[in-house]
Amino acid sequence: MTQTTVYPKHRFYFNVEAESNGQQIANELPSYRIACQHIKHYAKETGNQQEVYYIRLYRRKNHRCWSVLQCRVKFRDDQVLITGAKYIEHKKAA
Repeated sequence: MTQTTVYPKHRFYFNVEAESNGQQIANELPSYRIACQHIKHYAKETGNQQEVYYIRLYRRKNHRCWSVLQCRVKFRDDQVLITGAKYIEHKKAA
């Protein structure tokens, strides 16, 4: 997503990062659906099917991380699919 989009301020927001290099792909996204769109777009640009992504849910009030989802992508025909999404609890969740 090369253009900057301004989203309305909600109580919660999502950040997306790649595991291998810890790169922040997107931050302060208002919904899980938009977070998935950013992951698909990033995966299509890089072409890396082995990358692991973290979708972190934060509360805006205190910027505390509430939960972390770990997922991967799979390429099928012209589509990028999100697979293996699971809730995680370990040091990456902090």
